[in-house]
Amino acid sequence: MQAFNVNKKKTINAALFILNKLGDIDYHKIFKILYFAEQNHLKNYGHPLTGDSYLAMSHGPVPSFLYDVFKASEYQSSPFGEALELSKAFSVARKDKIPYVTPNRKPDTDELSESNIEVIVKSISENYQLSFLDITNKSHDSAWLKAERSSESEISYLDIAEAADATPEMLEYISLNSENFNLEIA
Repeated sequence: MQAFNVNKKKTINAALFILNKLGDIDYHKIFKILYFAEQNHLKNYGHPLTGDSYLAMSHGPVPSFLYDVFKASEYQSSPFGEALELSKAFSVARKDKIPYVTPNRKPDTDELSESNIEVIVKSISENYQLSFLDITNKSHDSAWLKAERSSESEISYLDIAEAADATPEMLEYISLNSENFNLEIA
């Protein structure tokens, strides 16, 4: 079970930031760019970027809340009223059966810290040009494998940080932070 709370405004604005930098991209690419940004934020700063729960799915980690928002945008319906309201920030259209996301507005960069922007920009530069197969394989790291092999599909933030080679001191710091269930993601 995820110990950090999702910061919904930060999640939406991180996705908008990526999309405004890259233009229309598919779910898969944006999810992986965000995952690797989360990894770097954990490794370098000791807490997640968004706090979203990542699920181990067949093509790699998927941020659960953001996925619900994108699906709400695509289908114009959702059992989650909040996801439907937040989905207005995006348009989703299928091209050859692949869902592509378009930003409907600029990100509110006041919702993103300097460290957030730093790790997102780094993740874009390292991952944008990777093929579907290459970025999938890259995201099938030790954290994904551990969740994939367990009865839980949710990937632990501690495992995500460990997969990024966070120091033992940082892992301990993350573990202590995660004990605060109401922790606000900075």
